[in-house]
Amino acid sequence: MPSNRRWLRACSRPGPHGTGPRRGQLLAGDATVPKAPSKAEQATTEDTATGWVLSHRVDPAAQVYYENAEKAKRAARGTKWLFASGHEDGYWRRVILAFCHVAGGAYEDEAAVAVRTFTRLSSHLPGCLGVLYNGAFRGTHRDALARQGLLVINKQHGATAPRAYEMLRYGRCRHDLWCQDGQIAERVGLDDGTSYASPAATVRVPVAITTTPADRTGTDRATGKRRPSDTERDFHRAEHLQQIPQSTLAHQLLYPYRSDAESLHNQLDQSLWNRR
Repeated sequence: MPSNRRWLRACSRPGPHGTGPRRGQLLAGDATVPKAPSKAEQATTEDTATGWVLSHRVDPAAQVYYENAEKAKRAARGTKWLFASGHEDGYWRRVILAFCHVAGGAYEDEAAVAVRTFTRLSSHLPGCLGVLYNGAFRGTHRDALARQGLLVINKQHGATAPRAYEMLRYGRCRHDLWCQDGQIAERVGLDDGTSYASPAATVRVPVAITTTPADRTGTDRATGKRRPSDTERDFHRAEHLQQIPQSTLAHQLLYPYRSDAESLHNQLDQSLWNRR
């Protein structure tokens, strides 16, 4: 395993063609819940048959968490931990950069802890371009990291429904643009009254950051009026539009690097007695 200084030098090198992030320029993160030492939730219980008071080993930090944010959730009782790591190309090139306890709750849930961790790490890692994470990241988290100048490469959350974006009118020609699967698509009507979404490859729109009235949003050239911010029009841009959409080749090449974090979870489980 290389030293942190060597890993930082590797991260500063550009990609093989000068564009696009390399593996060594991305931070990967994920959280896991090792099982509690015992299933007992109370330190003492009373045997109803004998009346004896039984003592149990209890982990005071253990609680019920829900894993697999990209698919159906499943409950797991234990203590949740977050890993953040960097990995240069080749074997034995991974460096664990952070290991944090996820206490749970609104401010200490997995995604919130991950955002704070990545924000702190990126300020000390020259050449860091972004992060790889799973579907636990929603628009709020992508917006916070994008404001730090980071790419967020993750899968679009399954609960994100398509959303109308804009109707473009060019004379008698109209284009109904929607946000679907993390990118702009054109809704095309069919003769039977149904419609389908076709990716709009020639349309460029801002992504990543959900603007607020405090942000400069510019003016409309046609009317000269100030453009309303995303929050004023009730549109969460970072929730519906990804910096690197899931259907693109870039996403398909980069996102698999996130699964490297799973081996860290396995190493942690193997180091525990009876995997607890």
